[in-house]
Amino acid sequence: MIFLLPAFMLGGDYALQFWQSSWWIALIFIVILAFINILYFFNRKILGYLETENWIDLKTLLEQKIFQQNSSRKMYIRMYISTCIATSSINDLILLENRFRKDNPKALNEWALQLGLPYLLKNDPAGMKKYFGGFLTINSADVGWIKWNYCFALLLQKETEEAVEILKGLPADKKDPLLSLSSLYMLSPFNGDEDVKAVLDSGRAGLKTGMTRALFDKELEKQKDNVQMLFLSKIFGEALDWLFDEQD
Repeated sequence: MIFLLPAFMLGGDYALQFWQSSWWIALIFIVILAFINILYFFNRKILGYLETENWIDLKTLLEQKIFQQNSSRKMYIRMYISTCIATSSINDLILLENRFRKDNPKALNEWALQLGLPYLLKNDPAGMKKYFGGFLTINSADVGWIKWNYCFALLLQKETEEAVEILKGLPADKKDPLLSLSSLYMLSPFNGDEDVKAVLDSGRAGLKTGMTRALFDKELEKQKDNVQMLFLSKIFGEALDWLFDEQD
């Protein structure tokens, strides 16, 4: 139908001249259409499972692609993590961690935060510390949250000195107000220390100047796909109360 538009709009003679001089437009359209069809053909099962919300069969298919065919495509990894969450199979993420440790350390660094979810949800501070402690220096946009999780494990084991030193540097991350808020809130019990109190006062003032409760709600919605939110969603209300409590 698109190819006939010039004929309808310009007439037959003009349409012939148009396509003779603009044949490359038709070629580009054909290539794009072919690419879409090929993409659909190779992903039709995945699309079908997504459409019907068949998470169990989708997870099985992704396991075949990732573990048997050794695929590390970001689309497959992201969907596999999501299906593990949807099917309450969080511990299966450890299988993916082990595969990356053996065959693809670069991918392990890339997905370190997401693959740490089983350690966050288990009552095993030592395991959490060991896992997240292995990624403190990686070059990743998630390294702030990785450090936060590491500090959380330290505090659970009452290793407060190291945790406080790391946490004091995290509120400076202006790009992620949720990370700043969480770090400040975790630091707040240690406000008897002058350096900590200075960080808390400066951090709270900065957040309250640039953010409101409504903006924090928008930021939470924006980061809803961040697996960290699954772990922290319950405490954000308390952290916001602390942030905006004028009597504190």
